[in-house]
Amino acid sequence: MRQVLMALILVAGCGAGSDQGNEAGPSGTGGQRGSVQITGLPGLYEGGPAIRPNQMCMIEKAGEASFALVVWGENMHSCSGSGKAVREGDTLRLSMAGDETCAMEAKISGATLTLPETLPQGCSYYCGARAKLGGASFTKKSSSVEDAMKAKDLVGEPLCGGLSSQ
Repeated sequence: MRQVLMALILVAGCGAGSDQGNEAGPSGTGGQRGSVQITGLPGLYEGGPAIRPNQMCMIEKAGEASFALVVWGENMHSCSGSGKAVREGDTLRLSMAGDETCAMEAKISGATLTLPETLPQGCSYYCGARAKLGGASFTKKSSSVEDAMKAKDLVGEPLCGGLSSQ
């Protein structure tokens, strides 16, 4: 019983009092949160509060674009996933690679990419109870693959680190 109680205390303390957030700001900006027009897909995208930003990284290999994202909800719940991306005009088709089918059409407007409010039921598989992908918005911060690789996943590992194997 004592071990279970200690484990609960440790888990409850995760992230408590942390003001650092995810430090994947664009190179050379000193962490400033500017924006870059979306022309090509690769780069770093962020949205949400500065303390714990939602992040999406996108890289391109052999003519195919791959993405990974983390969207934060309440009480440290989150959505995360990765997959392939295809741009057609001002629409970006995102298809998650995983156990459940989750394909969505995000809208691109200037430097902003916005996920639709309503998503297929399979997309909930990629989210914790108090988080949702629907309506999440990301602003392109950098077109650099180097900056895209600075985005961190839920445990602090590179968000786009495993994309080359998809």
